[in-house]
Amino acid sequence: MTVAELGALHARYVRASDRFKAIWTYHQFATGAYRNLIGANLPYEVDFNRLFDSIKHVSAILNAAQMATATQALERIETVLTRTSQTLLDADDGITASVLRRFFERLKRQDDQIIQFLIKFYLYADAVEADRRDKLDFLFTRVGEDFVPTRGEYVLREALQLRQSVIALVSLLRLGEAPQDEVVRLIRAVRTMRDDIAATENFDDLVSRNGFRNARAFKHRVGDLYFQPDVLMAVIEMNVEAKNRYLRLYGPEERRLIEETERLDEHGAAIERNFGDTNPALVEEMARFRRYKERFDVLRAQSNVKSDVVAKLKASMNSILSQLDRGLEADEEAPPIPTSFFDETQHSEEIAERFGRGEALLEFLQRIASSIGMIDASVDPDEMVQLPCARELRIEPWEAAAYQKLFDRRAADAEEDNEELWVIYLRAAALRLKVDEEATIMATAMAAGVRPEPELLARAKCSLDLAKELDEQFGDLLQEAVYYSNRKILHQLYRSRFRLLRGFSGLWLIYDRQA
Repeated sequence: MTVAELGALHARYVRASDRFKAIWTYHQFATGAYRNLIGANLPYEVDFNRLFDSIKHVSAILNAAQMATATQALERIETVLTRTSQTLLDADDGITASVLRRFFERLKRQDDQIIQFLIKFYLYADAVEADRRDKLDFLFTRVGEDFVPTRGEYVLREALQLRQSVIALVSLLRLGEAPQDEVVRLIRAVRTMRDDIAATENFDDLVSRNGFRNARAFKHRVGDLYFQPDVLMAVIEMNVEAKNRYLRLYGPEERRLIEETERLDEHGAAIERNFGDTNPALVEEMARFRRYKERFDVLRAQSNVKSDVVAKLKASMNSILSQLDRGLEADEEAPPIPTSFFDETQHSEEIAERFGRGEALLEFLQRIASSIGMIDASVDPDEMVQLPCARELRIEPWEAAAYQKLFDRRAADAEEDNEELWVIYLRAAALRLKVDEEATIMATAMAAGVRPEPELLARAKCSLDLAKELDEQFGDLLQEAVYYSNRKILHQLYRSRFRLLRGFSGLWLIYDRQA
C-alpha cells in the first residue's frame, strides 16, 4: 500500500461524505416541499441514521492497517448512496420547478450552503436534463444573485468568487474540455438574448418577444455545455437581468390584473342580472372570463403563470367592459354597475387596524386576509379552504370563516359563536403558518450543518412564547361550560388547539437543539 493509494481512498471517503450531505439536504427540502406545498406525505422511507453511522465508522478505519476493510465499506456505502439517490429522484419527479421556486421564495434568508448542496444532489446523481435542468438553472441563479432592497432589484455577485463556486460545483460532473470557439459562440448567443430581454419596455412587449421561452429552450438544447463555467456565468447574468425585467414589468401588471379580475368576478352576478337579458353575448363572455380566471389563479398559486393565459384573461375583460359601455350608451335607463365594483380592496389594512400594527402575527394574518378576502361569503367554508387561493394556507374551514365573521362578511353560526372565538381561531391559523415556515428554514439549515441565524432563533422563540399564550387561551375557553352545549364549537376548539400544539412541538424540538 502506498501513500498515494491511501490518499485516493481518503478522497473517495470525502466524496461519499459530501454526497451524503447533499442527499440529506435534499431530503429536508423534499420533506418541506411535500408537507407545505404539495400537501402529501413523502413517498419514501430511508434510514439516514444507519447510513450516517456507516460513513462515520469508515472515518475511524481510514489508515494503512485497515485499508482493505475501509475500501470494502466504502464500496457498500457508495452503492447505498446511489440507491438512496435514485429513491429521492423518484420523489423529485413529483416536485416541479415551480414548487422549488415557491419553496425558496418563502425563505426570508438565503443560505448558500443549502442551495449548493441541493445543486450537488442533482450533479452527483447526473440528473441534469428536462425539468431538472430548470431546477438547476434556478438554483445556480440563486447562488449568483443578491437582492438589494433599496433598489428593489437583484445584482450579480462578485465575479471571481462566483466563478470559483461555479467551477467547484460543476467539477462534480467530471466533464471534458469544451472547444473554445464553441464556448465563445454560446456566450455571444446568451448575451444577445439578455440584451433582447433588457430592451423590452412593457409586459406585452416581453410576451411578444418570447424572451423567456427562447432562453429556456436554449438552456435545454446546449446539453452539457450549459455547465461549462464561462457559459454558465453568462447564463446566470442573463437570468438576473431577466428576473429584474420581470419584476419591473410583470409584478405591477399581475397586481392590477388580480385586483381587476377579483372586482369583476365579485360583481359578475350583478352584471349578468342587470344586462344579461338584453345582451346574451355578455353572459357567454362572463362564463369565458371565469374559466380563464380560474386557470390564472391555479397557475399563479403554482408560480407558473403562462403568458397566453394572461393575454386571454385580459382580452376577455376588455370584451366585457366594451359590451358594458355599448349597453350603457344604448339604454340610459339601464341600472348602473354597483359603485363597489370600483372600490379598492383593503384586506391588509383591515387586519392592521383590527389587530394593531404591533401584532407579532400581522404578516401572517395579512397573508390569510389576502387569500380569504377574495372569496365570496356565499362559498361554503369547507369549499373555501380547497380553492387555489386558500389551499396552501392549510387552515380549517371555521378559521377561514372566522376572518369573514370578524369583518361582518359572514353571520355567526350560533349564539355561542362570538368574536373571542374568531380572534383565537384566526391567530392560531396565522401562528401555524409562522411556525411551519420557521421550522422548515431551521431544519434545512441544520441538515446542511449550518447554525440558524440569531435573528431566526429569536423569531422562533417569539413563536414558541405565542404558542404557549394561545394554548392557555384555548384551555380557558374549553373550561367554559357554554361550549359544552355546542359540540360543533367544542370540536373546532380542540382541533385548532391540537394542530397548534403539533406545530409547536415540531418547532420546539428543532429550537431546543440549537438554543
